[in-house]
Amino acid sequence: MGAPDLLVTVEAKDAAISPDELVRINKDKDLQALRSAGGAQGLIHAANLGTDLHHGLPVERVEANRARFGANVFPGRPPPSFLAGFLDAIQDPMIVILLIVAIITIIVGAAVPEQRAHNGWSEGIAVLVTALVVVFIAAGQDYNKELQFQKLNKLKDLIDIKVIRGGKQCVVPNTELVVGDIVLLDTGDKIVADGLCVLNQGLVVDEASLTGESDPIKKNTEDDPWCRSGTTVNEGAGRILLVAVGPESEWGRTMALVSEAGDDMTPLQEQLKDLATKISKFGVTVAVVCFLALFIKWLVVNKGWNNDKVNDNGPLQFLLYAITITVVSIPEGLPLAVTLTLAYSMKKMMKDNNFVRVLSACETMGGATAVCSDKTGTLTENRMTVVEGWFAGRSYGALPAPSDLPDSALTLLAHNCALNSKAFLVDQPNGTLEFIGNRTECALLVLARKLGHDYTALRDTHTDDVVRVYGFSSARKMASVVTKDSAAPAAPLRLHTKGAAEWVLAKCSAVVSAGGAQVPMTEPARQQLYDIVTQMASRGLRCICLAYRDLPGDVVPGDDPEPLVESLVCYAIVGIKDPVRQEVPGAVATCQRAGVVVRMVTGDNIHTARHIARECGLFDEAQGHVALEGPVFRTMPAAELMDMLPRLRVLARSSPEDKLTLVRLLKGQGEVVAVTGDGTNDAPALKESDVGLAMGIAGTEVAKEAADIIILDDNFNSIVKSVLWGRCVYMNIRKFLVFQLSVNAVALVSAFVGAIAGGVPPLNVLQLLWVNMIMDTLAALALATENPYPELLDDPPHGRHEPLITPTMWLHIITSSMYKLFWLFCCLYALPRVVSRYTVLTKHEYLLRDCVAEVAGEGFNATTTASVCNYMQRCGFPTGADTRNSPLCELHAQWTAMGAFTVPGNAREAICLGQPGNCPMYNEWRRADKHMEDEWERELKDEMKPALSVLFNSFIMAQIFNAFVSRRIGLECDFFKGVWTSPIFMGIMVFITVLQVIIMQTPLGNIFKVEPLDWKEWLACIAIGLGVFPYSWLVRLGVRGLIRAGCVGTRVVDALRGPRMAHYGRPSMSRSRENSGRPDGGHSRTASGRTPSGKTWESRTASGKPGTEHVAHHYGGGSGRTTSGKPVELSHTHQPSPLGPKPNLGKVSVTIKK
Repeated sequence: MGAPDLLVTVEAKDAAISPDELVRINKDKDLQALRSAGGAQGLIHAANLGTDLHHGLPVERVEANRARFGANVFPGRPPPSFLAGFLDAIQDPMIVILLIVAIITIIVGAAVPEQRAHNGWSEGIAVLVTALVVVFIAAGQDYNKELQFQKLNKLKDLIDIKVIRGGKQCVVPNTELVVGDIVLLDTGDKIVADGLCVLNQGLVVDEASLTGESDPIKKNTEDDPWCRSGTTVNEGAGRILLVAVGPESEWGRTMALVSEAGDDMTPLQEQLKDLATKISKFGVTVAVVCFLALFIKWLVVNKGWNNDKVNDNGPLQFLLYAITITVVSIPEGLPLAVTLTLAYSMKKMMKDNNFVRVLSACETMGGATAVCSDKTGTLTENRMTVVEGWFAGRSYGALPAPSDLPDSALTLLAHNCALNSKAFLVDQPNGTLEFIGNRTECALLVLARKLGHDYTALRDTHTDDVVRVYGFSSARKMASVVTKDSAAPAAPLRLHTKGAAEWVLAKCSAVVSAGGAQVPMTEPARQQLYDIVTQMASRGLRCICLAYRDLPGDVVPGDDPEPLVESLVCYAIVGIKDPVRQEVPGAVATCQRAGVVVRMVTGDNIHTARHIARECGLFDEAQGHVALEGPVFRTMPAAELMDMLPRLRVLARSSPEDKLTLVRLLKGQGEVVAVTGDGTNDAPALKESDVGLAMGIAGTEVAKEAADIIILDDNFNSIVKSVLWGRCVYMNIRKFLVFQLSVNAVALVSAFVGAIAGGVPPLNVLQLLWVNMIMDTLAALALATENPYPELLDDPPHGRHEPLITPTMWLHIITSSMYKLFWLFCCLYALPRVVSRYTVLTKHEYLLRDCVAEVAGEGFNATTTASVCNYMQRCGFPTGADTRNSPLCELHAQWTAMGAFTVPGNAREAICLGQPGNCPMYNEWRRADKHMEDEWERELKDEMKPALSVLFNSFIMAQIFNAFVSRRIGLECDFFKGVWTSPIFMGIMVFITVLQVIIMQTPLGNIFKVEPLDWKEWLACIAIGLGVFPYSWLVRLGVRGLIRAGCVGTRVVDALRGPRMAHYGRPSMSRSRENSGRPDGGHSRTASGRTPSGKTWESRTASGKPGTEHVAHHYGGGSGRTTSGKPVELSHTHQPSPLGPKPNLGKVSVTIKK
C-alpha cells in the first residue's frame, strides 16, 4: 500500500484544487469556479483526479482516490446497547411498581423484629431478583433483535452501479465508488454520489427528495451539470464524473442533520397491541378484585387495621400478588413475538432470495389473494436469445449467416443494436457471458456479435456521433437514437428505432428488400409482416422490429420523439426466445392450490403472453379465463370490467397505468394484492399494492425504492416462498396467541377463585413470575421462530378481514384452559382430601395438637395455658366447636353454676362470665389467639406445600406439553410434525424443563416455596402434562366427527375454518376458488366470474395499433369494436386450449433453505 500513499502525497501537493475546495465547489454549485477550471475536463487536471472522461478511472488509482477523497459510506446508526435496552425494559410501569413494592417488603421484613424472625424479607428479595431476571432476558432478546435488524438494514443501501474503469464498463457496489469514477446513468437509476454531467442523452433527474420540487430537472453539461446523490433519473441517460462521495455529498450532509426515524408498527403489531390492551384491562380488573377480596378478608380477620401484620400475609403481600397478576395478564410477549418472528423470517427469507425492505410486508404477503406478475424474468428465465426472424425481405427459421444479408441491412442492424442500447456484455473468465442491463438489448448485442460486428468498437467509434437518445418508454413501446451520418451529406442525421413489432410496423412506410434496396410498404406487405409477427408470437417469441429513417438536414431533434418516428424503413423483425422457468408451472399450481390467483401483466404481444401463460399453467380457455390487451382494458365500461375481472388472467400490451388500475380494482374488491415490477413507471403500482415486489436483477432503483420486498433472483418461485413465509409469520403469531391466552385464562381464573374462596392461592408471586417468563419471553422465542412447512400453502389465504383469533383458536384456548384448570383445582382442593400424604389439618385439629406447646412457649403459665387452650380447643373460640355446651368446655361448668344452660357465643361475654370492665383472662385469650392465628397460617402453608408443589409442577408440565399442541391451531393432530427441524423450539422446551427440575429438586425450591418431589410424584406430573395430547386429540377428532356427521351447520363450519378444513368433509377451497374464478370459493369479497346473463367471457385481443383490425371477442354475440373504432358484428365462440387438457401438476415441493 506504499505506492498509493506516495501517489496521494504527490497529488495533494501538486493539486491546484484541494479536496476541501472541490467539496466547496460542489456544495455551492459554483458554476463560475467550474468554468474557470476548464469544465469537467479541466477539473480532472486541476484536482488531480487521475481519471478520463472516456476510459474512466484506472483500476490502480481507486484506492488512492478513496484515501484522499473519502469512501462512499454514510455514518450509520450506532450499534444497539444492551444497557440501553435493559434500562428501557425496566421502565415498564408494572415492573417499576413491582420492584418498589418488593423493596418495601424487604425493608419492612428486615425492620420489624417479628417479621425478621420469620425471614419476612426473603420473599421481597426473591421477587426483586426474579423481576430483574425477567427484565434481563427481555433486554437480551431486544438487543438480539436490534442487531439482526441492523445487519439486514445495511443491505438495503447496497446498489450495483455501472461505471467505466480502466476503459471497460463494469458493475461495482455503490460503497466502492470514489471521486473520479465515471458513472453510467439510465432511466430509473438512483444517483448515489454527487457528480457532474459529462454526457447528456436527455437526462432528466427527479430532485424532489432533496429540494421538495415535484418537477423533474433537465440536466446538461453547460448550465446545470450538478447531479446530486439521493435523486433518481426520470428519463434519458448520461454519464457523470463523481466529485463528492459519502458524508461530503449532498445526501450525506442531509442525513447528518436528521436522526433516523423510528420504525413504524406493522398492522399485525397494531392489531396485537389493541388485543393486549383489552387483555390487560381485564387482567387489571381481576387483580383489583383479588386485592380487595384479600384486603377485606384481612380487615375482618384482624378486626380492623393491624400494623404488626402489614407484611405478614397482609396488604403488602396482597399488593405484590395483585401486581404480579397484572404483570402476568399483560401480554407483553405479543409485540415481542411479532418482532421476533419478523426478524427471524427476514433473515431466513434472504436465503430464499427475498430481501424485505418493509417489515409489514412479511405478514401481509401471507394474506395475499392475488399476484399480478410480470412475464419476463419472473415467469421466464430472462435468458433472451434471438432464434429466428425476418431479415431484409426473407424469413429465416434460424439465424442467417452474415453472407445471407445485404451489406446495407447488416450495417443498419449492427448500428441499431450497438448505438440504440445502454446494455453491455461481460465475458467472464470461466467462459460464460454476463448480461448487464436490459436483457432484450443484450440479446441484440449477442446477435450483432454473431453477425460479425463488435458492438464495443462501434460505440467507441461513434460515441461523438450520437446526437439524441430516446430511451424505451412503456407508452411508446420503442427506443430510438439519432446519430450523425457523415456518409450521407443530404441527410446528415439518421434515426435508429427498435421496439414492439406491431407498434414499429405501424410507423413504417418502406422495407429493405433482399437486394438491399428500399421498397415501399404496401398494405398486403404490411399484413404479411403482421402475420409473421403473429406466428412467431404464437410460439412464445418476443417480436422486435428494427427500422431506421434518414432525417432531413433542417430537422432538429427535440424532447418529443414522436414527430421523428414516422415513415420508417423496416429491415428486420427478430423473434427472441425466453423460455419459461422450469419451476414456474409447479409454483403457479401451488399458488392456485393456496387460493392465490396469479395474473400475468406484460407489455408483450397478446399472442406471446397467452402462449407463455398456458405454459405456466395460469391460463386455460376451458375454464373461461380471459386475456385482454391494455387498450381494450382501459376503455371497457366499469360494470363490464367488474364482471370480467375474476376471470382475467392475462393483461398484454399493458401500460403502467393499466397495472395501477388493475391493482386498484382488485383492492376495491377486497383482494390482498401483491404486484411485481421492474421499471421506473411501475413505482405507482408497487406503492398502491398491498405488497410491492421489485425485481433484484432487472429492476430499476426507483422500482426497488417503491417496493416492499426485492426478489433477488427475479424468480416467481421466490414469490411463492414469500407467500409461504408470510403465512408462517401469521401462523406463528397465532400459535403464540393460543398458547399465551390459555395461560392467561388459567392464571386469572385461578387467582380470582383463590382470592374469593379463601385459603392459600394456587400460585404464589414467584411462581406467577416464572409462569410469566415461560409464557411471554421464552414461549415467544420458541413459537415465533418455527420454520414454515409446505402444508401452509394448502390453506386459503386469511385475506383482509379475517379476525386474528378465529373461532377454532377460541375453541383451543377454552378447552386447553379447562384442562389445566381442572387439574389445578384437583391439586388444590381434591388432592388434600383424597390422598393421605397431602391431607391438611383443619384449624381445630391444629389447635388440639399444638395449642398447649405453642402457648406455653410464649411465656404463659400452666394454668393460663390450660384455660386459654381449652377455650380454643373445646369452647369453640374462635373455631366454633360443637363441644362448647358440653363438660369438655370448662366455661360450660362455670355458666351452669351461674344457672345458665348454654355458653354465650360472644367470646368476651363467655370468658368474662358476663361481667363488664377489665377482664384479664379475656386479654390473655386474645393474646394467645393472635399468636395461634399467626402460627396456624404458617402451618397451613407448610401443610399445603406438598400439594401446591405437585400443583405447580403439574401446571408447568402442562404448559410445556401444551406448547407442542399449540404448534397446530387448526384441527390437525400431528403436533410433532417438523418439531425436530425447529431447534430453537426444542432447545427452549428443554431449557424450561431443566430449569423446572432445578427449581423443584434443589434448595432453590425454598425461594419458590415448593418441596422436592419423589419419582412417583414426578411421574404423576408428567402424566398430567402428557394428558394434553389425548385430550386435544379427542377435542379435534370430536369436532371433525360432528362436521362429517352433518351435526354442525355450514355457518359454524365456516366459522371453525382452520388449516386444511377442506380435508374434514368440505370441498377443497382452493380448487373451488380456481374453478369459480372467485377469491375464496364463494366469498362475497369479489364479483362472480360470470356476466349477469350467465355467459362466460372469452379472450379479448386488440393490437391497438393503426392499420390493424384485431378484434376484441365479446361474450354472447352482439357488437364489438376494433381498435380503430369501427363497429363489427361478433359471435360467441369457445376455443379449446391448443395445448390440450391442463396437466395435473399435483403438489409442488417448496424447499426452504435453512
